[in-house]
Amino acid sequence: MVLGLFAAREGTFDLGEAAVLERLADSAAGVPILDIGVGGGRTIPHLRRLSTDYVGIDYLEEMVALARSRFPGVRIEHADARDLSRFPDAAFGLVFFSANGIDGVSHDDRSRMLAEIRRVLRPDGLFAYATHNLEHEIAGRTPWHPAWYREPPRRALARAFRLPKSLRAYRRARPLTVRGDGWATLVDPAYHFGIVTHFVTLEAALRELRTADFAADPEIYDRWGNGLRPGSDTRGTFWFYLVARRP
Repeated sequence: MVLGLFAAREGTFDLGEAAVLERLADSAAGVPILDIGVGGGRTIPHLRRLSTDYVGIDYLEEMVALARSRFPGVRIEHADARDLSRFPDAAFGLVFFSANGIDGVSHDDRSRMLAEIRRVLRPDGLFAYATHNLEHEIAGRTPWHPAWYREPPRRALARAFRLPKSLRAYRRARPLTVRGDGWATLVDPAYHFGIVTHFVTLEAALRELRTADFAADPEIYDRWGNGLRPGSDTRGTFWFYLVARRP
């Protein structure tokens, strides 16, 4: 069922991703591209329009097999973004990590991942990614929180119908939650509150990029493609996009 969902995904994730791809159209044209977390291959057509010098990777062998079956002849490999040792230093002009995939690892592993991504980027290469926003009003909310039931009636009724299942999943996942300075691993409403996901404030996201020796002035977009700046009010966007440059 999950593989079927990934296979059915087409197009851009949202307006924020569309804005990022438009921004990359000129600066990443023709450069070698590394697409992390390729899943069922949703991003392959978008990125191969920028460059045919492309490689996609995914942590799950099932996703690699699915993407290969959908895009024969495209280079897609099984790999872990925390260890990109198969790729030499400065191999890529663009690294793309869509759909908040970076949020699927622990906080410490996130630092390892950023270091590896920077290593494989060329000088002036770009890293584009999305990450969940800790300051969003529903970040970490319980499945019974009233905010979930202020949605359109059909969606609210569907949530109410699933509430017993969501409660069981939430109670299993809740012991895995952790909080730090500007970040947290919280129960995610995706998959009926059955997983934990890394969330970060915009300030902390900028700080971790600086710590990983990316340039200090990344471009920032909300999920609707609006530009943001350090200090912007981000409470209305569940995730944001960053386009960071390796100096």
